[in-house]
Amino acid sequence: MVVKVINKKQDKFYFKLGMFILIFLILGVSLLNIIGINVDKTYENGNGMYAHIVDYSLPWVKVANNKNTSENTYSIKNIILSAAGLDINKPENVISKEVSFLGEALPKSIKSECPNESFTLDDKDVVKSTSGSVQNEPLKNINENIYDPKLKKALDKSKPEILIYHSHTTEAYKPYPADSLNSTQNVCAVGDELVKELGEKYGIYAINDKTVHNVVDYNKSYTRSGETLDKYLKQYGDFKMIIDMHRDSDVPKSKVTARINGEDVAKFMFVMTRKNPHFDKNMALVNGLVSICNKDFPGIFNGIYYYDYGINYYNQQKSNNAFLLEVGSDINTIDEAKGTSKYLARIIAEYLNGKK
Repeated sequence: MVVKVINKKQDKFYFKLGMFILIFLILGVSLLNIIGINVDKTYENGNGMYAHIVDYSLPWVKVANNKNTSENTYSIKNIILSAAGLDINKPENVISKEVSFLGEALPKSIKSECPNESFTLDDKDVVKSTSGSVQNEPLKNINENIYDPKLKKALDKSKPEILIYHSHTTEAYKPYPADSLNSTQNVCAVGDELVKELGEKYGIYAINDKTVHNVVDYNKSYTRSGETLDKYLKQYGDFKMIIDMHRDSDVPKSKVTARINGEDVAKFMFVMTRKNPHFDKNMALVNGLVSICNKDFPGIFNGIYYYDYGINYYNQQKSNNAFLLEVGSDINTIDEAKGTSKYLARIIAEYLNGKK
């Protein structure tokens, strides 16, 4: 009886051992085949792969990307990554998690994946300026004259006076997804509208850069946008205004919307970094704009948020005339956000052209 029990245990042990060896051999041969077949296939590592996909699929989109790339061959590491759901043969599956219109809805917005860069602010994190009137009560219609022909000058395109760019380029408005690479749906559209208003009505030459900075690596959005800004500073020298245009998120609509001249428009606010070496001069510019806004269009200004450092100072250390501007929130419609541009243009024109 004892002998039979021992034999059964031995049988089970050798059976399990044999199955383990068989599975190991099958996996080993499979790995060798995969490595052998694909050894000549290479991809740019990391960010380059993402940028290549976006550039290939969306040729009108310019994605900021480091030029220094290296080759990354298939390896056991890549196979392990594939088993974890990161298939390097199908990188679009990774991209689709970051860019909603590539096929699958985002489970979260890109911004929510990186809360350290989000502008969903708590009172304990920031100090809100008391300068100006910040209205959060139910919307009241305000009738104001927008255009002032006395502020118009001849348009000179020899050198732009204003640069607009977007560190979080994909931030979009209703009725579109929260993040979109379509420049007619995101903050780029607001920038385009502001450029148009400034040029046609006030003779102020502005440019709106649409380089995508936050898809390849969201955590490096400001590093990449800083590189874009450096290129313009090298080409043109400083500007009279450098605007990093964003939109807020997760804010009740009543707090980010104003009704002026019978239409709803998105309120705007500034985000500034106090420890950057140009803070005093940056703030002199912003306070000048706030003063004009409170005089001409009370109710559309939504306050100033201060950080000590921000992320890379939000690139405000690169110029005396740089600031971060948020136009509305993800709850606003694209028309409401674009509607704000004519008021911003008038305020900017009074600041620049009214000083004559």
